[in-house]
Amino acid sequence: MFLVSPSFALEDDMVVICARLPKEAITAKTIERIYLKRKEFWEDGLRVVPVNLPTDNPLRAAFTSKAIGKSHDSLVTYWNEQHYKGISPPLVLESEEAVKRFVREVPGAVGYIRKKNMEEGLKVIYAVEGDAGKD
Repeated sequence: MFLVSPSFALEDDMVVICARLPKEAITAKTIERIYLKRKEFWEDGLRVVPVNLPTDNPLRAAFTSKAIGKSHDSLVTYWNEQHYKGISPPLVLESEEAVKRFVREVPGAVGYIRKKNMEEGLKVIYAVEGDAGKD
């Protein structure tokens, strides 16, 4: 019997998605600010609503490391500190399918998925490829 656990292969590039393209340039720093909730609004005034995958999802671990530049432990520490300032972490959704659905339905929402799972109605605002997650 073989046990296979889902994992995130380096060749599975990640993309940050939204339902409409923002008017501003999106950089690695922008993605970091969005996911640390330091950027609350798009330039047009619409609230930014980032969503995450569960902490045990390998894609989240890769995204946290490559796009945000933090380890799981340092991110836990960061959110514990933010909690006392009244700032909550991004919403957590159970799957890439749930992320895609949420992003389509909620104005200003952003999420990350594997590039190969892109669908019509979603726009790539940033690609996280290999070690290209940081400026």
